[in-house]
Amino acid sequence: MNKILCRIGLTLSILFATNSFALTIKSIEILGNNAISKETVLSYLPVSVGDDFNDDVSNVIIKTLYKTQFFHDIEVAQNNQILTVTVTEKPHIKYIDLLNYSNNDVLSDESIKELLKDMQLSKGKIFNKRQLQKLISHLQNLYISKGYYNININESVITDSQNRVGIEINISEGAVAKIKSMNIVGAKVHSEKDLLDLFDIGEPNLWIINYFTEKDHFSQDLLDIGIESMSSLYINSGYLDFAVLDTKVDLSNENASVDIVIEIKEGFQFKLGNVSFSGESLDIPTSNLIRSLGLAKEDVFRRNDLLLGIKNISDIFANRGYAFVDVKPVTTQNLKEGYIDLNLDITLNKKVYINRINISGNTRTQDDVIRREIGISEGGIYSKSELDNSVTKLKRLGFFSDVQMEVFATNDFADRINLKFSVVETKTGSFTAGISHSSSTGSAFSIGIKERNVLGTGNVLNAKINTSKAVTELSAYFSDPYFTEDKHSISYGLFHKKVDAANLDVSSYEISETGASFGYGIPLTEDTRINGDLAYSTKNLTCSGDLAVDEQAQCSSTDKNEVKANVNWSNNTLDNYLYPTEGSSNSVSLDLALPLGDFQYYKIDTSHKSYYPLGNDNTFSLKGSAGIASGYGGKELPFFERYYGGGSGSVRGFDFNSLGAKYANGKPKGGEVSLSTSASVISPMDFIEDSENMRMSAFVDAGGIYDNTSSITLNELRMSAGVAFYWMTPIGPIGIFAAKPLIKKAGDQTKSIQVTIGSSF
Repeated sequence: MNKILCRIGLTLSILFATNSFALTIKSIEILGNNAISKETVLSYLPVSVGDDFNDDVSNVIIKTLYKTQFFHDIEVAQNNQILTVTVTEKPHIKYIDLLNYSNNDVLSDESIKELLKDMQLSKGKIFNKRQLQKLISHLQNLYISKGYYNININESVITDSQNRVGIEINISEGAVAKIKSMNIVGAKVHSEKDLLDLFDIGEPNLWIINYFTEKDHFSQDLLDIGIESMSSLYINSGYLDFAVLDTKVDLSNENASVDIVIEIKEGFQFKLGNVSFSGESLDIPTSNLIRSLGLAKEDVFRRNDLLLGIKNISDIFANRGYAFVDVKPVTTQNLKEGYIDLNLDITLNKKVYINRINISGNTRTQDDVIRREIGISEGGIYSKSELDNSVTKLKRLGFFSDVQMEVFATNDFADRINLKFSVVETKTGSFTAGISHSSSTGSAFSIGIKERNVLGTGNVLNAKINTSKAVTELSAYFSDPYFTEDKHSISYGLFHKKVDAANLDVSSYEISETGASFGYGIPLTEDTRINGDLAYSTKNLTCSGDLAVDEQAQCSSTDKNEVKANVNWSNNTLDNYLYPTEGSSNSVSLDLALPLGDFQYYKIDTSHKSYYPLGNDNTFSLKGSAGIASGYGGKELPFFERYYGGGSGSVRGFDFNSLGAKYANGKPKGGEVSLSTSASVISPMDFIEDSENMRMSAFVDAGGIYDNTSSITLNELRMSAGVAFYWMTPIGPIGIFAAKPLIKKAGDQTKSIQVTIGSSF
């Protein structure tokens, strides 16, 4: 467009010139260019071969090329209808270095790189002295905003023989100004101390604390952030006319210290008056909308509560297909009465349907595995809650480290949108082979494969061989969680296990079991399932030592065949498979050894896990489990089916399987009742680079093993506290726990530090 306008102007100049003689341009030569190509210069010229040339055209050419800011001298000449443009380029930047900066809170290598890029002063760019001065001014203001009032910046520009410049910017930071005093005037509702606590800067703490926090280092940015936090506190408490009247920052003569005085006017606390609705509300009763708003007349008018209430109301309509509903609050102040009347004007816009659902990032997992977790199909009506739930279900699979959903409008249809689910695949399987050592089972050789997403189908395969002094195990299990379109699941497996209990710190017996299992599961709701499993196995028991006397009846029995049925009810609302931060997981399981076999007993186990988000990405976790077991039909509970406790997964800080009653030889006897609970605060490890798969926690564990229900007493309760580190490695999860018993009895076996594989928070 500019070229066209220039040509129009050039044509008019030629037509109306009275003292110029025009010649036709037959060729154009560009001289003096070095870094800038001839083609680039020609692209900026307002004329081309075949155009007429005179003095007015020459002036237009010069003005046009100067506007590019590439040249500091331009000459135009015409000889024998050859147009010659001679240019002198501005120098290019050979390098630019910022030297002697040390405070990373002000400048860092990355921020400098971005700053030079924004200022067009990076290597290879045309040197512009004005931009250099702008950069220096920006750096000075940046340092001053951080309290470095004695900042001194000098630049050195050296031009070489190839018309390239090297730029060195030498920074002398000086000392940061310290806060000598800081006061807030006019505070009555909140104490001055509470308000000052909202600021990350202030008068110095104890010197050793202040050495690390640097709280007394003045920063205008942090001062402004603190003032904003203070304003938010008042406004969110109903003081809508709160105001900061004045902020004084007085510098000492040497710019070494500052005195800060902030003068505020708290104003009046407003309450909510009448609430009304206008616009479109479909058939939703006003009482339901007010309930979703979560605010009632006479409530303190809190801005955050209002924003949350508007979101809740918007979600009601968004779940009915109105993805772009607009809920606009209109407030009317009654200064005399101190009330805010609120009207919410609702504009629904058009009901929206799903046009296309696109999936990206799934390099292994098949599309249909992802689509079956999405609660809306193409052509269906939009529902925000259903889509949010779909994202949660995808995260809960454990196949992806991240799941994001985006909504895009379509160009052709105003009432249709496209959805894009972006996933990041994570490791869902592992192949292990090697020698390991466990505090619970001793040295072991193992080889196995575990895959929760076989060939991207969502099916599960778990096969392993494990041999140690205590346990020899061979097993293979396969399950299809979507055996039918109604999300019925099926599973089956083969197993062989031999246990030498003497190496598990329990009594001297060996038991060998071989069998097969078949299971089927049915969903009850989106988050709840019931699964059934039937297993047949043969058991061979050999007792030795004192156990042959202590458990004489069972050790001499010829019972060996077992037919066991299991029914399991589970509910899962966790927001993530690996590291949940919100939601709960509950289960109730019944194992029943049927009279079709030689054993007759039952075991009922319940478990609960819940997670609650805290500030700063921390999570509070509460866990509990209870188990009860007994024989029936005149038969005892097999002693090898009793509960044991202590160590990871139970009460940490106590030795593995050490809780509960003991035989005469001091070996754990186990019990028919198990109770345990744990509370912990879980935190990411952001201070370590690449710590996405790491977590740490502080915990308190409590629990006990009891002979039977009648023996449950506080006397057998054990409690511990400690810290834990958890790392999801390529070979599986590794946990390290350090715990100290809080409640223990004489003779208890304790263990302060434990390392486990396969543990989780």
